[in-house]
Parts: sequence; structure tokens; C-alpha cells
Amino acid sequence: MRLAILGAASLRCGPPIVGTLASYFGERPLEIRMYDADAERVDLFDRLARLCFMSSYSSHQLITTSDPEEALDGADAIVLALDANCARKYLRSTSSRGLADIGDLGMVEQAVAYLIGAVPQSTPILSLLGPEILVPRSTYRRLEWPEDPTAEETFRLPFQILRWINKEEPVTDLLINHEQTPFKAWLDDPRLAELVLGTPA
Repeated sequence: MRLAILGAASLRCGPPIVGTLASYFGERPLEIRMYDADAERVDLFDRLARLCFMSSYSSHQLITTSDPEEALDGADAIVLALDANCARKYLRSTSSRGLADIGDLGMVEQAVAYLIGAVPQSTPILSLLGPEILVPRSTYRRLEWPEDPTAEETFRLPFQILRWINKEEPVTDLLINHEQTPFKAWLDDPRLAELVLGTPA
């Protein structure tokens, strides 16, 4: 299954997604395409994901890109995890004229609309975004996961990611804390298999 993660370098969603995927050993092998418009941050998350996959002996194929077309090409399922940083950088890269900043929520909503505008209606979409951002599709599902980090956690998280990447601390806790998540339950949902592979639920 080709899984596109849009906004993979989100500080709120990135580590839980990586921890979940590294500890996921489902029936279907995964080709994971991590996209974020912030090339520097998505590179960090690529390094974190590869370290986690190696630590868990995961055989997932990983493609990391700052090109949304590469991430979405032939994707069987999509995870929306965009933050305002990704949305602004994406919208700036696609705008030939000046970009009006309409606030974090508005920028994310506009970026999501543009990113998935050409995606087939039958493609399953999982949103990890807030309830304010709606995706009017029959194959759409939203999870209230992961929880919003506190201000202190948000401040500490980039340093923690660097400690993991530099192997100053093991990624074991990240993997253990995400062995059972709503995201993993979605990946194992028979209805997803039916949508993606055409197998009966």
C-alpha cells in the first residue's frame, strides 16, 4: 500500500506517526511517502524514520520529498498532518504573485484543498487536523489524535528529535509509546483494505 503523509514534518504529528509506522507490521507492506514543504525539517524526519525503522527491523519502503506530486503520485491512501509552517511554504511555492496570509487555520485549509484537489474521490483520506478543517469526501475520516503538545513539550521536541537522530538517546520509548494508536487501528481497518485493494471487508 502506497501511503502519502502530507505534512510529515509536523512537530505535533510527525513523531507519533513515525513511532506508529515503525512499530506497524500489518498484512500489507507499506511504501511510505513523507511529504513536507519544509525541506530541512522533512530531512530531519526522514532521518528519524529511518533510524526508527532500523531499530524495529521494519521493512517499510520510505520515500521522503518536498515535492507534493511525487508524494501523491499513485497514492493508495493519504494522511493529512499539515501544520501552518508546511501550508505557508507550500502556498508560497505555488503562488506566482504575493500570498495573503489568512491565519494558520486558513492557510492549512487552503493548502489541503489545493493538495488533494486532483486526488481521486475514492482515495481514502485520514485527517489528523483539527475539526475546523473539513474534507467533503465519502472516504474521509478524522482522528482526534495525537493530542496537542503543551507549550513546554513543543519547545523541547526539536531538541529531543535531534538527540534521537544523533543517537544520544534510544528511540525505544518512541516506539513503545506508539505500539497501539488510533492511526494503527485505521491502517488495520478492513474497510481500508477494501477501498485500497478491492478485497471484501
